[in-house]
Amino acid sequence: MTSAQQGRRVLITGASGNAGSAIARLAREAGFDVRLADVAPPNDHDLGDGEFVRCDTRTPADVDRAVRGCDAVVHLAAWHCAHEPPVSDETIFAVNVDGTFNVVQACRAHGVSSVVFASSMAYGWGGVYGVTKVVGEDLWRMHHETTGASVALLRYHDFVPKPYLAWGAMLLRNGVDRRDVASATVAALHGVMEHKVDVFRSIVHTDHGMPASVAGHFADQGRAWCDEQVPGSAELLDRYGIELPTQVEQHDLTEADRVLGWRPRYGIVDFLADLRRRDARGEDVTSLWAPGQTPE
Repeated sequence: MTSAQQGRRVLITGASGNAGSAIARLAREAGFDVRLADVAPPNDHDLGDGEFVRCDTRTPADVDRAVRGCDAVVHLAAWHCAHEPPVSDETIFAVNVDGTFNVVQACRAHGVSSVVFASSMAYGWGGVYGVTKVVGEDLWRMHHETTGASVALLRYHDFVPKPYLAWGAMLLRNGVDRRDVASATVAALHGVMEHKVDVFRSIVHTDHGMPASVAGHFADQGRAWCDEQVPGSAELLDRYGIELPTQVEQHDLTEADRVLGWRPRYGIVDFLADLRRRDARGEDVTSLWAPGQTPE
């Protein structure tokens, strides 16, 4: 534990969600004093003994109560467009924009100068959800400009819970392992608590370590590359019907490594090695979910 987090209270909004529970767990392991906030307590039994505050971010009084007394905020609470069952654009906008505004206002009122915000790879103007992330990032930039707060904006790629085999395929299609989402967020939390950054933006994505020539022509070269990394992979891909994309998106994550000391750990090679082990043991992988995940 460093002096930066010792005795420091961190509020995590959306703490009962898929990312929130993983981030809360890792933040506690790192020594932070974590306050969980959501509309319902987390189902995870190991988080049940932590401080929980019921909070609907659309309600300013809820947010004020949750933020009061905290030194940092990790703002995750949001609806996403891929949620099942689906929610309306009106609800997405209200939670993601009005809710974020309320958290910003509470941080301003209580002098919170360290913030991590859950943005998205969908950031942009292609739909309501993407626009809510544009507005959210702008609100937190305003918080920095007006208060000097240290802010990290993390554009997560897809980590929606999925069955095991779909998760493996997802890693090749704009997906990221939830464990990498958690480690990136806690690394960012360290960064803002130590005020290493003013406003820092980073994509949170998977790094498969494949050459650009393979990533750009994965339909032709992917099977052979996978088989080279994990012998027997080509047969497993065929056996389990894992369809390969034409191209694999990869990003330059050196800035996150340099500033926050973070790099992703889990990619397609890890999945294929795990699949090979499970297949050799005769496990029914068709009934599994991604590591640490269960259906929402």
